[in-house]
Amino acid sequence: MTYKKFLFLLIFSVGFQMLSAQKPIFTKAKVNTANVYRQSAELQNSASVTIPAGNSEIVIGNISQEIDEKSLQIGINNKNVTILSSQFTDDYATDFKLDTTNPIIKKVNDSIKLVENAIVKSNIELEANNKVLELLDKNQTVLVGSNTSTVAQLTQLADYYTKKRIEISTKLVAIRKDIVDLQTKLTRLKSSLKTNEQKEAEEFASGVLVLKIMSRTAGSVRFDINYLANRVSWNPLYEVKGEKISDPLDVTLKAVINQKTGLDWKDVKLSLINGVSSRNNTAPVVQPWFLYGQSKDERDKLNGIPGSAPGINVRLKSVAEYSSNVAIDEVVVQGYSANAGFSANSNQLNVSYDVDIPYNILSNGQDHIINLFQQNIPATYEYFAAPRFSNDAFLLAKIKDFSKYGLLTAPANIIFENMYIGETTINPNQTDAELNITLGNDRRISIKKEDIKDKSSDKFLSSSREKVVTYDLIIRNNKKESINIEIKDGIPLSNNEAIKVEVLETSGAKKDDETGILLWNLKIGASETKKLRVSYKVKYPKDFILNNL
Repeated sequence: MTYKKFLFLLIFSVGFQMLSAQKPIFTKAKVNTANVYRQSAELQNSASVTIPAGNSEIVIGNISQEIDEKSLQIGINNKNVTILSSQFTDDYATDFKLDTTNPIIKKVNDSIKLVENAIVKSNIELEANNKVLELLDKNQTVLVGSNTSTVAQLTQLADYYTKKRIEISTKLVAIRKDIVDLQTKLTRLKSSLKTNEQKEAEEFASGVLVLKIMSRTAGSVRFDINYLANRVSWNPLYEVKGEKISDPLDVTLKAVINQKTGLDWKDVKLSLINGVSSRNNTAPVVQPWFLYGQSKDERDKLNGIPGSAPGINVRLKSVAEYSSNVAIDEVVVQGYSANAGFSANSNQLNVSYDVDIPYNILSNGQDHIINLFQQNIPATYEYFAAPRFSNDAFLLAKIKDFSKYGLLTAPANIIFENMYIGETTINPNQTDAELNITLGNDRRISIKKEDIKDKSSDKFLSSSREKVVTYDLIIRNNKKESINIEIKDGIPLSNNEAIKVEVLETSGAKKDDETGILLWNLKIGASETKKLRVSYKVKYPKDFILNNL
């Protein structure tokens, strides 16, 4: 082998070993934007690093442990760089170095160095004064023992010795005290440094991305890292304010954000999306729809009717089990025999609310409430009461064409006449022409249901029982102005031919024959009382038990 060939192989081998032993390049990602869905968030991050030419391993820290790895997207701003592979891990062996340029940590470190230098100087001064004291004591012994010393000299020496010793001893006490104070300060600074280092470490999530890259040239590169993270949520919350019933409602939409992604969002631009992240983007396939049936004889056998197969016992569902949605203000008399959910942008799929001010949202699982936008919504006001359920009169704000205000289904805090009233729910997902928002009950309107005993009866006939129910609804307006109030009550309905219901009196109410609901729209003057009489008769077989009459 020639010398040149040997030298070439040696240089190549050393170069290859140096390249193989090249250490990973560390950097940290920063969350810039969070597009928050109702149950997750798309985090848009950036990280910059300087790289050499050739192959490198880039370790990017501060990645959420709650990452949905399938959603990970990495972009680069340098066409000379190619990403060979990427891998997420939350168990990377090499620790990140703390940022020593952090102003707080740098200030504490500088203070520690100053205190340590002061302690060294104080110890030098302490040692020097101790040596002077030793020298003074030694010279006193020599001088006192001298035969040539006169009384005047001894007196002068004693005065000097006493004065000097007191001076040095006092100085030693002060130096020792300074050292103790400096040691205490040093301990406190080191504790503060540890706390700040821990705080800085906690600001970064433990997840990392390990990238294998190849670059044709050395230089800087910026990585744009986007991914979906779980354990994030936001929910809408309204604040509804009303000054008086002649003014529109002041409606403010707020967002309650909660995140436990493992990393704090600092000065992050927020976009709140009223929807869920689409993870299953496969449209359903419509299959043929076949009807399956059985003959009456087969059905009778399954239901245990005589002639059916032995050992089969099928329970028939009751009417209540089939009826999953029953109106609360509808009464059905049933009998049985005794013997038998700033700026707003929308697209085809979702509505998003962009927040102009950057926010800090910590990963502590606590609710962070921010204002999105406010709007004035015209409303008409009317009182409502349902005496069968409550003796309270509720003030309702009625909103027409409510769909144009982009309202969401959400709880709402009600403030009326500068007083917190309570909570209600705004629900625009309805087919009614008006949206009603309950503003609260007004105790200045009293409502009472009073039974009229002499107009009520309970009779047993030969084969049936007849019951007459009569009562008055008494409404009094104790306010200083007149009110409009809607009263709802109801007459019971029968789902059994053997049970007959007859309406005797309704005081001019509008009656819905399908639901039995009685409706009055009244205007009641200040300090005025009105009575509404309701009476009905129910006739049914005397061996029936009516369980809700």
